[in-house]
Amino acid sequence: MDGYERSNMYNLYDCYGRFSCEKARAERECKQKMYNEGGRGFKIISANTFQFTCGWMTPEGLRVETACWSYLVK
Repeated sequence: MDGYERSNMYNLYDCYGRFSCEKARAERECKQKMYNEGGRGFKIISANTFQFTCGWMTPEGLRVETACWSYLVK
């Protein structure tokens, strides 16, 4: 939860100078999932050369998406 609250990265341009088509696709899929869940406040929590972790608030709690897993923090 602290990483989400501290983050000031709202899209891939905030953390990468250039990024792959795969990263752009992953960001679109995450945002679509957020809209489908009725979420808000999309942020990229962390990023490195290979992957990024993002999160948003849902009515049930904080959703965190990694390259391999999806978490709901209540």
